This record gives sequence, structure tokens and C-alpha cells, in this order.
Amino acid sequence: MKFLVSKKEMREAYGTIISIGYCNAQHLLAYEQPIAYSAGGNGWACDYYEVDGVLISTGYAPLSNKNSHATYDMIHDYDKRADDCTQSLNAKNRSSWTKDVLHNLLREFVTAATK
Repeated sequence: MKFLVSKKEMREAYGTIISIGYCNAQHLLAYEQPIAYSAGGNGWACDYYEVDGVLISTGYAPLSNKNSHATYDMIHDYDKRADDCTQSLNAKNRSSWTKDVLHNLLREFVTAATK
């Protein structure tokens, strides 16, 4: 269950933040559960995921990158790889492995984005 937090709280709590626009990593984050979300005057703004001590902020108004160099192209590449893995594993009836494979790919992405 995710809870409502302010963006300020999340900025202060995490030294590294990866910012991802709405639906730009939907395949990469498909099996992950958000830990929290922020909202503003127009409603929901973004969800937050924690991976290896790094915060991923994704939504219509995600937090900006902090100590991260994740680019749109990098995010798109990893999300495409996640989609390809999902399609391949599901086609072979190995859907039980999909969650582990995608989580490992997400951890690889976080490592690459924070080097």
C-alpha cells in the first residue's frame, strides 16, 4: 500500500533520484510496487519506487534527477529490453521467471543511471 508524501520529504530523504516521465518505464516497472505517491492541485503527480536505496520518481510531474544521469534514450532502451524479455518469457510459458528477470534488469538500469 502506497502512502501520500510531499515532494520535499522525498527530496530530503534520498540522495539519488531518477526522474522518469509518465509511462516511459511501464514495462521496466511492471512488477514493482510503488512505496508512495505525491499529489498537487491537479491531483496525482507521481509515484515513487525504491531500488537499492535509489528513488525512482515517475509520473506527470516527477521529481527532477538528483545525482543521476538517466536520459530519455537510456530509459527507453531499458524499457524496450524489459518489454522484449516479457514477450519472450511469456511466449515460452515462463511467466514465473518474468518478475525476477525484470527486477534484475531494473537493478542494472539503476546502476547504469547512477554511475
